Amino acid sequence: MLRLLLLSVLIAFFTIVSSKECPSRSSIEKSLLDAHIPGAVMIVVNTTDILYQEAFGYQSFFPKQIMNVDKSIFVLASISKTFIAIAIMQLVESKLLDLDTDINQYLWLSDPKISHPLYPTHSITLRQLLSHSASIGKNFEVENNFFQTDDQALIETTLAEACFSFLNHNVSNWLPYQPGTVTLYSNVGSSLAALVIERVAKISYEQYIKENILKPLGIDVKKAGFRLSDIEDQSNLVKHYSFNSSTLHDWNKFLPQLNVTQVNV
Repeated sequence: MLRLLLLSVLIAFFTIVSSKECPSRSSIEKSLLDAHIPGAVMIVVNTTDILYQEAFGYQSFFPKQIMNVDKSIFVLASISKTFIAIAIMQLVESKLLDLDTDINQYLWLSDPKISHPLYPTHSITLRQLLSHSASIGKNFEVENNFFQTDDQALIETTLAEACFSFLNHNVSNWLPYQPGTVTLYSNVGSSLAALVIERVAKISYEQYIKENILKPLGIDVKKAGFRLSDIEDQSNLVKHYSFNSSTLHDWNKFLPQLNVTQVNV
């Protein structure tokens, strides 16, 4: 919910910017307050420059720390899918991948074959994985095992194991539609695309991102790490809060890695 509210605030902000009437700081602060968002960092860029950047509110209430443009570190969450897509397209440009080739062509011979159990002759492609149209379904009981505190999930399970444990021939993990004909947002599908990067680049996805995206952009990997243990100063991590006591249990049950804390409005 907070993520959706923040998105709404940003959309409103960018709409105003596009009309060349930049909102005042006080109006942005009021929007965040109305949406019960503790803090935010906003940035507007074009192809060459940063047009606007500003921090608002707090990154932590306990202890109280204001949000900081240069220091506050956010959990990227699903924004990491952007890195997966960039890495895929880098390998496409290098002629190492093709978006419409069956992904099994890029996996190891020892890997389980990936196919829809109801449509085994229809290829699963990178284009489908990136557009969330591979007909991969939801299974929260399995997916929730991948959400753990600290780096525990990364220690216990490899990317390959996580993908293959879900993408087996259990029909319940797939939508009853031919791949490429239906769209459903899929964390597992994006993870499979990341596994393809590992297999083709012959290095871990984690290392590929550091070497081919973060370092060329001059991004400090100690502030944009793949693991929490990569972050040199964890006091700069933005904390997560819930203003609704009825949802706190669900936050900590399904996303324990966020360590959501209850606060009163």
